[in-house]
Amino acid sequence: MEVRPTKVLLIEDDEDDYILLQRVLAKIPGAHYEVIWEASYEASLPHMLAGGHDLCMIDYLLGPNNGIELLREARKQGYALPIILLTGMNTGQIDIQALQAGADDYIAKSQLGGELLHRVIRFAIERKKAEHERENLLREQIASKELEKRKNEFISMVTHELKTPLTSLKGFAQLLHRRFARGEDEKAAMLTAHMDKQIKKLTDLINDLSDVTRIEGGTFQFREDNFDFDTLVKEIVEELQLTSESHTLRIEGSTHASVWGDQERIGQVIINFLTNAMKYAPDTDLILIKAYADAQTVTLCVQDFGPGISQEQQERIFDPFYRIEEAAQAAKSGLGLGLYIAAEIIHRQAGQIWVESEEGKGATFCFRLPRNREQLAPHT
Repeated sequence: MEVRPTKVLLIEDDEDDYILLQRVLAKIPGAHYEVIWEASYEASLPHMLAGGHDLCMIDYLLGPNNGIELLREARKQGYALPIILLTGMNTGQIDIQALQAGADDYIAKSQLGGELLHRVIRFAIERKKAEHERENLLREQIASKELEKRKNEFISMVTHELKTPLTSLKGFAQLLHRRFARGEDEKAAMLTAHMDKQIKKLTDLINDLSDVTRIEGGTFQFREDNFDFDTLVKEIVEELQLTSESHTLRIEGSTHASVWGDQERIGQVIINFLTNAMKYAPDTDLILIKAYADAQTVTLCVQDFGPGISQEQQERIFDPFYRIEEAAQAAKSGLGLGLYIAAEIIHRQAGQIWVESEEGKGATFCFRLPRNREQLAPHT
């Protein structure tokens, strides 16, 4: 298979130096170089910008002209290939000027030994290639971030626009339900109650999307204060118990602790744990809420007695948009965002979140929070 030669564009007004460079490059074992000679200073820049070569070597002195000025102008006009400056003298000042002007390397003509020159050329080409790859990666990352920003802005706009009509629909559904209930129209009352329930599901989905957008956009806010942890747990359990006829929610233990944090967001996590337990363990009638504390932290666990979660799924359960794939559970409504949002809330409150489960033996979701983050050392 024929190897493509490395094409070197030489900007040099001395033919003897051109012939010398050709001979040096031709003697390098295992390498194949082709030298393209340009002797005219005026034609050099157009020749460089026209391409057709892999690397450019520029002599420092080109008659009355300066090779560094040519180098600087080439870079200014977007020349992106490697450039090596050739000098007829050993002076550190020229070397510094060359690098500042955009040269990738420099070499004195007195050092034009084959192996050294080969290394300088290969190094310049590989370094420039790495720079281009890094720049391309950076551009891709910037484009990706811009796309992500626009996506989040779009989702934020859509969720905001949807909330207003949904709020009106919910109000109308509740009004109709009360009227039909007073008029003893049981069928109509049942239908409006079902309507209100479905509107709530849609509202919850929109709120989840809105939270994810805020998380990814860096605008997920917390309103923090001291609050009684046991009171929060008790109020949430009592409220959810009123909506569930199939499950008994039993609190075991207490913390007797106040916590510094966002009470509403932490309550959102507890609600998520409990509603998931009711959703994914529909054939069991008991859900346990276990709370305890030590001198520095409070811990809450919600245990169900449903089908459990495999080890593989446990590793991904807190990922965004992840949903359990078993047919019996995959049919449950939701976007797979609740646990991801819960994990973000707990992590941003300097806590830990985890799941313990065996297939066929239910699942226990837990989180641990510092009672006072300012006094808590990093938890291991």
